[in-house]
Amino acid sequence: MWTIHMLALPNIFRLLLLFALVASPASAVDWPWSSVNQNQGPGTRDWWRNHKYKAEFVEGKGYRVPGVEGFFDGEGRFMTAPLDEVAIKLTGEAPETGLLPELDPMKNYGRLKEAVGLGPNQIIAQQYLQRGFELYQKEDYKAAADEFKAAAGRWPDSQLEEQGLFYLAECYYMQGKYIKARDTYDKLVQQHPNTRRLDMVVDREWSIAKYWETHYFDYKEKWRTGMNNPIDPTLPWFDKIGHSVKTYESIRLNDPTGPRADDAIMAAAGIYFRLERYSDADYHYSLLRTDYPQSEFQFEAHVLGLQSKLRMYQGPDYDGAPLDDAKVLARRLKTQFAGRLSDEERERLNAVEAQVAQATEKRDVQLAQYYDNTEHYGAARIIYQDVANKYGSSPVASEARTRAEEIKELPEKPAKPLGWLVEWAPVSTERTAMNDIPEVKQANEERLARERGETGTVVK
Repeated sequence: MWTIHMLALPNIFRLLLLFALVASPASAVDWPWSSVNQNQGPGTRDWWRNHKYKAEFVEGKGYRVPGVEGFFDGEGRFMTAPLDEVAIKLTGEAPETGLLPELDPMKNYGRLKEAVGLGPNQIIAQQYLQRGFELYQKEDYKAAADEFKAAAGRWPDSQLEEQGLFYLAECYYMQGKYIKARDTYDKLVQQHPNTRRLDMVVDREWSIAKYWETHYFDYKEKWRTGMNNPIDPTLPWFDKIGHSVKTYESIRLNDPTGPRADDAIMAAAGIYFRLERYSDADYHYSLLRTDYPQSEFQFEAHVLGLQSKLRMYQGPDYDGAPLDDAKVLARRLKTQFAGRLSDEERERLNAVEAQVAQATEKRDVQLAQYYDNTEHYGAARIIYQDVANKYGSSPVASEARTRAEEIKELPEKPAKPLGWLVEWAPVSTERTAMNDIPEVKQANEERLARERGETGTVVK
């Protein structure tokens, strides 16, 4: 056994020595506070490495080594609980991954914890958990949180860890530390997706999200900056409403088929609608309509989705997809929810349809006028005629029909600026080869004939 006085070494040598100790397997280091019996007896890593080939698995109990009393898990540790209470890894040691697995910081951190006596230990974890329960019953949530956190860390991937994480989150919740509570609840579900406490997790996260949402809108006029009172531990320092939406999203992702999933989507959509972020609101309303067809909010998702589409449309100079989607939603409301529409709502829906139709007409006419103003009369005639056919006897259709007749004899495209210079410039070899293709050559000759006003075309 050897000892080294770390404080007597220069800084650089202390760092090198610490790195060498961490990068080496824990069992290869004879620590001053360890003993030979601790590293070589049953239940240790060295002992299991030499005896696991003899081990026989007994269903419901674990591994048994001939000549040794008790049962062991897949890493050679003594079993102190039934298999249904502890999630045991029966596949042996985890494979090493990465280019330099021995330099993996997380792996070395785990070795260092194990070397100093902080590695996985079920008995110690149970002791932490028991002390946590005692403090929790006394409502000493701050002290209990430390015990539950330690319990979860000392026996990972087990039901004991699940209990520790849940009650750790509960301690945070009881103290009003809602950010830590929400994150711990999420961690619980991520590491134990089949937890039997999922309903409680969802209820807690719902109350947290609702609290932040209510606080944001109630105090929006009072607090004009994004920063809240740092003294209040129940509120995020920044972006209350963003944390509220994130928590609603966690509810949906943690329990996508649960009773709160559609509630959470509707709540997030409502927040975005009130913030006038109509594109985000429209996404959530669409998600509710498509993924939760049996939701009680289907009618509201159609009505508010329609309003989001109308507010997303920015005018005839922008994308017209929201108008097309609005038409579809208005039609669905009339057919699928006819029994739920009151006379007033039906009148408003008719007004919305008229508004959408008017905006669509204006968009189509403006596109035709663009080509008309740039002297692309061929394209303008086509769009004017399409408007006339689409809108029948409306004033817009009549005007489009008249203008299409007026530009009928005008050239399809404007003359090229400095066209003589373009024609004089030499043509590249690739362009010449392209023009020699029979179909391309025929199309070019037909175009030239139309530009000259000839009735016939020459085909070679």
